[in-house]
This record gives sequence, structure tokens and C-alpha cells, in this order.
Amino acid sequence: MIDGINLITDERGNTKAILLDLKQFKKDNVSATSILNSLSDLQQMINDAGVEKEAPNTWELAKEKLKGLKT
Repeated sequence: MIDGINLITDERGNTKAILLDLKQFKKDNVSATSILNSLSDLQQMINDAGVEKEAPNTWELAKEKLKGLKT
């Protein structure tokens, strides 16, 4: 990754945002093409950043939890 591209993650390590430090790019004389090349896996990052779904709270799941508590 190029200096000036910063990934923001949550407590689970999931990437939530990308910050581009334009001043750093200018200081390092980095071209837009090299930045775009560095972000070639951006589509995969977008796909992986889906909203996490909570497990449905059903009676069957509750019964399974109770079985575990009985032991």
C-alpha cells in the first residue's frame, strides 16, 4: 500500500473506510494512476464490507441455547 492510503477498521478488523491523504501524495509526488493501481482490490473490499446480519432470534435457537446452559 502507498503512504497516504489509510484503512479504517472496526473492532473486528472489518474495513469500514479508506482515507486518501492528498497532501502526502503531493509530497511524495505520487500519480493518480499509481494510487488507482494500489487500490486494484477495491471491488473485493467493497464486496467484503457487507452489512453483518444478526442471527435470527427464533424459538429453535433459544432451545439450543437452553440445552447448553443445562450442562
